[in-house]
Amino acid sequence: MAQLDIQQKKGAGWLWWAIGLLVLALLAWWIVKANDRDGGVDAGVVAPAVAADGQPAGAGSPNNPAMITELSTLTAATTIGDLAGRTVALAGVPVFAAVSDKGFWIGSDSDAQQRVFVVRGNQMAANTAPDGAVNAGTKVNIYGTVQQMPADLTQQNTTWNIKSTDSQMLAKYPLYIQADSVQLVNP
Repeated sequence: MAQLDIQQKKGAGWLWWAIGLLVLALLAWWIVKANDRDGGVDAGVVAPAVAADGQPAGAGSPNNPAMITELSTLTAATTIGDLAGRTVALAGVPVFAAVSDKGFWIGSDSDAQQRVFVVRGNQMAANTAPDGAVNAGTKVNIYGTVQQMPADLTQQNTTWNIKSTDSQMLAKYPLYIQADSVQLVNP
């Protein structure tokens, strides 16, 4: 009988490993994309208010269809319209002026119509973020809710620690942000 020299092919095993790793990488990418439900919010924005379902408080309800992530959405509003109650997550917005220990303006320093007033929630300390004071010229990340500006700001003069001249200015604006979280952006 003839003797046949049979040898196992070597070298093709790497191809199966490469295909397997490619499939795992695609699967991981798909899982990450499927679980990306933050609406495109930067990772630096802190969102401490969480509802029982694990979603940010106020997000995803029929009355709050989308999280607001652009300051221009708020500054373009001439009425409160459908913005009231919507969640706001703004990243790296400039502080125009700190008017009290509870409130400050964000937005443009050259155009008053490109500003929004931010009021810190009662659970937040005075005019400080977790990593320092909020002052004009700093940049902040803000997480909160759009609120309608009260028609009569008399009570807010006390609760927001603002002067009557500030309340006269605020009366010109249809909305403000009730902040749950304010975080300084590192320069």
